[in-house]
This record gives sequence, C-alpha cells and structure tokens, in this order.
Amino acid sequence: MTTFQLVTLPILVAFVIGTAIVAARRRMTPRLGIAWMLLWLAAAVAIAFPELLVELARFLGIGRGADLVFYVSILGTFLAFFLTYLRFRRVEDQLTEIVRHLAILNAEGEDKSPR
Repeated sequence: MTTFQLVTLPILVAFVIGTAIVAARRRMTPRLGIAWMLLWLAAAVAIAFPELLVELARFLGIGRGADLVFYVSILGTFLAFFLTYLRFRRVEDQLTEIVRHLAILNAEGEDKSPR
C-alpha cells in the first residue's frame, strides 16, 4: 500500500462517517447524504484499487484511469453548477412572490388609512 493510500483512505472513511452523522442529525436530506457517502466510497475504492479504474477507463475507450476521473469530475461540476442555478432560480421566484405579497398587503393597508 502506498503512502498516498495510507493517508487518504482514513480521511475518506472519516468523511463517510461525518456525512452519516450530519445526515442523521437532519442537517441534509437522507438522499443527499447517501449521494455524498457514495461519492466518498467511490473515491476510496478508486484510491484503494487503482487498477479497477484503469480497466474501467479502457472499457469505456479512455486511455488512462486519471483521464476518466478528470472527465467524470468535469461532468459532475457541470451538473453541480446546473443544479445550483436551478436552486437560485427557485429561491428568486419565491422571493419575488413574497415581495409581491408584501406590496399588496402594504397597498391594502394604505387604502384603509384615514385621509
């Protein structure tokens, strides 16, 4: 086992445990907690058994396992940006609805005041 494996595998185990604790305390949804734990476990498997990653890359027509990790990371980043964009749009729409509601309430309150 390499030094890199000896250092990173316990860190990834700590990440899995930490994510499980955060999900159990309901600081994130269970589905999101499971997704993060699967990501940490996939990283641990890739680090513990790099030859599996090389075989998977070759099966997919990619020359090296490192290239496969890079391509998957880029796709994951694009997905994360897209989901973040959708979340911001949803929050923006909710904020617009709240402001409209408050504006209507304020306008109604002004109409009832004596002149």
